[in-house]
Amino acid sequence: MTEPLEVYALVQRDGRWWLPYGPEADAESLSRVFSSDCSVVFLGPDGSSLAYDVTDDGQEVVQLDRGAWLPLTSAILDPWQEQAVQLVMDAIDCM
Repeated sequence: MTEPLEVYALVQRDGRWWLPYGPEADAESLSRVFSSDCSVVFLGPDGSSLAYDVTDDGQEVVQLDRGAWLPLTSAILDPWQEQAVQLVMDAIDCM
């Protein structure tokens, strides 16, 4: 994993994700964030957080509530976290 130049904290309101500078986050806007070597942290409605990254060997990992990085395939996610991961996957498809 590389250190991000900037961390974008996305906030969920009304079931949708919003970028810190105002507009709603969609796959295209999120792919631009990833392309600029930035990292994204999703802040959930209950005050918890989720971060997504890919290790140097290509393994997808998530960090829940600033804990240890876990393989995405073994992480137990809340519904809002699943929604966030789906947005990440859609953004990756746009890249």
